[in-house]
Formats: sequence, C-alpha cells, structure tokens
Amino acid sequence: MDLQQYFATQCRATSVLLRTGSPSIKATLHGRRREKTGTVASFGFDGFNLDLFYIERGRAAYAQQTIWLSFTLDCDTTLPYSVYDILSFIEPDNFNCYTFTYVDSQELMKDCFGEINTLLERLVPTLSEFLMDGINKNRLIDAQRKAINRYFGDSVIESGEMLGAAADNIINMMLRNFHEAQIECAVIGGQGLFYEGKDEKALKRLKKSKYRTAYHDNLVAFIENGGTSDCVTPIAKTASAHKGAARHGQGVTGALRILGVALAIDIPVTAFLAGFFYIACAVMFKDSLFYTGFYENVFLMPFFGSLFSVGMAIQLLNRKAEEKKTDKNAVHSPKAPEILKSFYKYLTIAGECLALFGCFSSIFSTAVFYEDGFRYSQEDFPLSHQECKYDVVDTIALVEGYVENDKFYEQKHVAVVTDIGTVIDLYNSTFLSGEDIIKSLVPAEEYDIEIKTVKTIEELK
Repeated sequence: MDLQQYFATQCRATSVLLRTGSPSIKATLHGRRREKTGTVASFGFDGFNLDLFYIERGRAAYAQQTIWLSFTLDCDTTLPYSVYDILSFIEPDNFNCYTFTYVDSQELMKDCFGEINTLLERLVPTLSEFLMDGINKNRLIDAQRKAINRYFGDSVIESGEMLGAAADNIINMMLRNFHEAQIECAVIGGQGLFYEGKDEKALKRLKKSKYRTAYHDNLVAFIENGGTSDCVTPIAKTASAHKGAARHGQGVTGALRILGVALAIDIPVTAFLAGFFYIACAVMFKDSLFYTGFYENVFLMPFFGSLFSVGMAIQLLNRKAEEKKTDKNAVHSPKAPEILKSFYKYLTIAGECLALFGCFSSIFSTAVFYEDGFRYSQEDFPLSHQECKYDVVDTIALVEGYVENDKFYEQKHVAVVTDIGTVIDLYNSTFLSGEDIIKSLVPAEEYDIEIKTVKTIEELK
C-alpha cells in the first residue's frame, strides 16, 4: 500500500471517529496537463466542509509530502480557510502545529493522524455550534476577506460578495494562490519558523509578512507576551523537524559544508575540463601559427563545473545524512522526499551538460591564425568557426579601447577590415596583447595588408 492509499485509509478511519459519512476522496490535479499532485479527502458537516490534503508534490520543493487541513463554509464554498483561520476564533490560544511536512512513512502518517483526530474530535462540534450564530459566522468571513484583500493589495471582494463567484476564473486563480500562500506560510514563513522553535525570527517575519491573518495577529501577540513554541507537540515537531534542514541545508553550517565539498569536487572537475580543453585545442589547431583566448577560457572552467559540483555535493551530503540518524531520541527520522532526490539528480545532470557545453563552446571562441588566413567566431556561445583568408583582408587594426557614456576605456584588441568593408572584431586573451598579434602576422606584408592603430572600432566602420 503506497502512502496515497494509506492516507485514504486513515481518512476513512477519521470519518468513523467523527461519525460522519465516508469522505469523498479524489486526486488533486494541477496545470494544463492535469498532473496529479496529491490526494484530498472531503468531509461534509452541517454548515461547512473539511478538506484533508496529502500534498505529494507542492508548488515548491519545501511543500512535499505535506498533510494540510482546509475548510469552506456552505454559504460561500469559494472562500478557503486554513485550520489556523478556524482556530483563531474557536481556540485562539492554540498555537500547536497541524501542518505535517515530509510525511514519508506509514508510521509517521499514523502518528500525524493521531494529532489530527484529537483536534477534530473537539473542533468539529465546536465549529458547528460556532457557525449557528450568524454574528460569529460574519466575523469569520469578514476576517478572511480582509486577509485576502491585504494579501493581494487590492479589493478582491466587494460588498460582501465574491466577484464573479465560482465562474470567475481570475478570482478562483487568486484564491488558489492565497490558499497556497497559507500552506507556504505554515511551512517556511513566520508561522513555520515558530513551529521550528525560532520564536524571535518568527516574530520578525510575521510582522513583515504580506500574508497576515487573524491567526497570525494572535500569534504575534502571543510571542510578544512571552509565549514560546514549547506548546508545539512532539509529533508535530518530529514531522517537520527535517524540513528546515532540507530547506536550509542545516543553516549556515550546512551551506559551508556544501560549499566546501563542492570546492573539493570542483578542483578535479576543473582539472579535467582544462585538460580536455587543452588537448582539444592542440589537436584541432595543430597546424595554426597561434590562437588567442586560451588562458581566459581555461579560467572559465571552474565556473562551468560549479553547478555540477554543487549538485554532487548536495547528493553526497544527503546520502551521508540519511545513513546516520540525526537525533537518536526522535520518534522518526524521515528521509528526503524522492522528488528532492530527483531534483538534485537532475541538477547534477544539468551541471554536467553545462560544463561540457561551456568547455566545448570555449574551444570555438578562440581566434585561430594560419599562414593563409584565420578562423574566428563572434557568437556568445559559438559551436563553429568562420574562416577569413588574408587575400580578402584590407586592414588589420590595433584598437585601443571603447567609449561608453562619453568615457573612454582602454582595452586593446585586434580588428580586421575586409575588402568589402566588413569589420571583424577579434577579442583576444589578456595574456597576448594586440601588438603581439600584429607582430606575429608575418603574412601581412605578403598580402599587402595595411597595419594601423585606431582609438575605437567605430573609426573602422
């Protein structure tokens, strides 16, 4: 039984506990291709509906394998409420975590449902009673509308009615965005920082956050009055204990570890790419008099190999972390989600392709000089050379620099003018000056080519 099926089984057990009908369980779909992103179980109650999500693939890497509770009222099924929006009115002093992230085993999911069921057993009857009072219901709706309008910075809702209701695709899209923002805030926003035990950071983030609800106002007041995240239950902490490490790479220390391993990997990768570049140039340009840009391109090799090195470093550190328990006292030690492993794998593959492509294109970015002509490329990412014979060259000029914003900058290089007026700008390595190139062009006298010096290349055009 996979986790989606196990989630459905747990939801059916919850419906028995709450004495409601069997929930409607279906896949959640996203995008034009309608790709499956998870499962949602919908429970119907008098006056409201409860949606229990298992988000297998969220909008970003940090929202994977997440259990999330959401509500809608019968009077307006388009307006989403998180469980925290409900708690801000029903249990305003309850700041426990009910968003369980990286739930990657049946054992952990079962423990999470234990927390959920304990909450819902007391919350569902209280919410039903709360909504029977029209004043309470209007307070809840007004608070949510204010939060939505604050999030989008505009009046999305007018005169108490949803613009266009469910038929308005734009409004529905904005509400979906708001719903996803609720999840992200609970996972990585100020609310998520509070659940991770970072009370002061959570307070600063919540005060600056564009997404702010009545629950967050209560949470800010709670922290300012000396409240701490010690109220969060052990299971809730366990379920999200590794999301911070996976998201932040275990903070500054983790980032430095990744950097150190990446540098260690980048050294042999750079040596390999530089060797490949040197051998390729030696073989491809063996009959040339000389070629420019070699040393500049060699210095680019660490950059070309960097993405590959970072991807490899993350993979190695994750593998090492999974082999070793980070907390022997923890009930669970969830591994990184498979989608994150795939992301790092494809990051490494992309880095390898970029490294090889960059190295290969650098070979053709050089200007190669022969006895009867030269080859060059003026493309940003060249994959081939163009050839120019000396018998069509009218002038070879040493260009001293360029003008930008009425200011002259010295940057000596060589430009060639053909007999039909075409100007070819040859950017050369800083280790070989323009004067050295011109001195090396022995065929210039043989072909009666004019040699001159100009201030900027515009003088040749």
